[in-house]
Amino acid sequence: MEVQIKTTNIEQNKLLLPKTDVVFQALFGTKGSERILGGLLTEILGYPVENISLEANQNLVREMPTEKLGILDLRANIGKDKTVNIEVQLINQQNMQARLLYYWSRIYGAQLKEGEDYNMLKKTIAILIVNYEMPELQEFKDSHTKWELLEKRKPNVLVFKNIEIHILEIPKLIKYSKETEERLGNWIEFLIKPESERVKMGAKKDKNLKEAVEKLEVISGDEKMRRIAELRLKYILDRNTDIKTGIEQGIKQERMHSEQKILEIVKKLLKLKMPIEQISQITGLSKDEIEKFNLS
Repeated sequence: MEVQIKTTNIEQNKLLLPKTDVVFQALFGTKGSERILGGLLTEILGYPVENISLEANQNLVREMPTEKLGILDLRANIGKDKTVNIEVQLINQQNMQARLLYYWSRIYGAQLKEGEDYNMLKKTIAILIVNYEMPELQEFKDSHTKWELLEKRKPNVLVFKNIEIHILEIPKLIKYSKETEERLGNWIEFLIKPESERVKMGAKKDKNLKEAVEKLEVISGDEKMRRIAELRLKYILDRNTDIKTGIEQGIKQERMHSEQKILEIVKKLLKLKMPIEQISQITGLSKDEIEKFNLS
């Protein structure tokens, strides 16, 4: 029997974007979302994930668009021996590697109470979903990379089994669509284009993705959630603009500062009667540009 996707809400209202953290939290992090989260985790981790508990997920849906609840947006337990933390980051913070490891270590260490044995520590899996390309991963075309702590000469020997990190770069799915495994690609597409043909086709084969689409339709029909999500997305877009503007202004100021320093060097060299040809070689300025300084 062919699976059909409800289209009523899709036709009446544009669906909210699951990549927006408040929507992601409502979609994957609330009780009743275990199968949906399991479907996403199955494709990321590469094995069936079914026994999920969201009891550890203490984050509430954000009421204020600027509210900051920390880097780890969603926490869940897989069975009795794994903890997973998922963060969706739409703003390029520039230092995500260090922050990700820091927060991973906090979650890992917080599992033990005083006097408990280290053997009680669960494997902690950190999943980072970013809406930008990380410069450190530019040689990878696959939007999904998996990181473990391995010995350089014998990477097949896994000693530190309790650390695992996954990074998903959303733009690479668009840029290199064929490099990402198809079913995982369907889920990433769902985060950015929930109404696309790829998602509709993928949902016919993936019951968990189908359930995610249907739940998103319900969430998108909630006026309060829609307002919160729209304000949150506006805040994120404004922050990204502020960061970009700040970087551009910083580059402009640095350039002006560098030009001023070059000007001062040229004037000093001219005072020392250094030949213009040599000054050109030192500063990279043309002879005509140096002549202007000489005449001023």
